[in-house]
Amino acid sequence: MSVWFVIAIIAIIVGVGLLLFDRFRGGGSRDRKRWAATREWEFLDSDPVLPSRWRYGTIHQGGPGVARNLVSGDVPTPDGPRQSYAFDHEQAGRVSSVLCAVQVQTALPAAVELRLPSAPLPDDAGLDLLEPVGERYAFVSDAEAVRPLLTPRLADASDAIGEDVELLWAEDAWVLAAAPVGISPDRMQDLLADLAEVATALEEGLSAVRPSAGA
Repeated sequence: MSVWFVIAIIAIIVGVGLLLFDRFRGGGSRDRKRWAATREWEFLDSDPVLPSRWRYGTIHQGGPGVARNLVSGDVPTPDGPRQSYAFDHEQAGRVSSVLCAVQVQTALPAAVELRLPSAPLPDDAGLDLLEPVGERYAFVSDAEAVRPLLTPRLADASDAIGEDVELLWAEDAWVLAAAPVGISPDRMQDLLADLAEVATALEEGLSAVRPSAGA
């Protein structure tokens, strides 16, 4: 009797675990899809191409991978809407983070990663530590090009991102953040809005540089 009792308990535990796992996966997808529908954003179950658009941050660490539960649309800002994406980033067969991306109006002259002290150091030989930016440290691909963009406004905007996002970065015409797996739709929405402010801060730095560059 004791053996069958143990077997029954194990079966119950496994069954509950599988149920919770299924609800976590499916529930997250349904919540993301519902969130997209209420904002008239597009939803895709999978996109194997989109992550290859970028090369820094988590893309460099684990490869482009696949975008799962992808939502795309415009984030409203005082300067007009910005194209944005959010998706579960699957690398090597498992979801490693939730990537959020917001477009910058003008391409940046170089890449910059802003990492909290708790984040691992970048393993990209093309990035060098430049200086602190608020609570984060800036690792850049070109110090001379990036230094004028590291303004107090950028520091404030990056600090507002929150400590649950250890890594955010900017490259080409995008600002991206790697958020924890399973973040809520509300947190994702706030993060996209905060990334839009980071993009605006970078654009302000670019506009301040250009007049002197053209003189």
